[in-house]
Amino acid sequence: MIEPVSLAVAAVAAALVGRLMIRKRRQRSAALAAGEAAGVPCMLKWAAQGSRWRAGRLLIGAGPPVWRASWGRREAALPADLRRTGTRPPSVREGISINPGSRIVEYASSGGTVLIAVMPDEVDQVVKALETP
Repeated sequence: MIEPVSLAVAAVAAALVGRLMIRKRRQRSAALAAGEAAGVPCMLKWAAQGSRWRAGRLLIGAGPPVWRASWGRREAALPADLRRTGTRPPSVREGISINPGSRIVEYASSGGTVLIAVMPDEVDQVVKALETP
């Protein structure tokens, strides 16, 4: 049986984690607005990287955008000829692999389709960073 004290501790822990996530997102937005480099958490699916979703960060703000894997610290330069083809929510099948609340930004390039899954609050930052001048 779950005791009320356990529920209270779980509620406090959830509130603290939520507060930390909001603070980190605000710091990232402020850094990007000031022109500094920041890493936006995302998942990438790209034929050159394999056919599965890979967790990592999109490093934007200083130089060309680069995706850095969460595991192994590999970096991959994204193709220079990215063209945005759309934004959509994940399908049910994709929702198993990635956060179902995220949005998938689709890009076409000479190397194939590049899919980037990012949370809705950070879609605009990713789209602006990957726009070709």
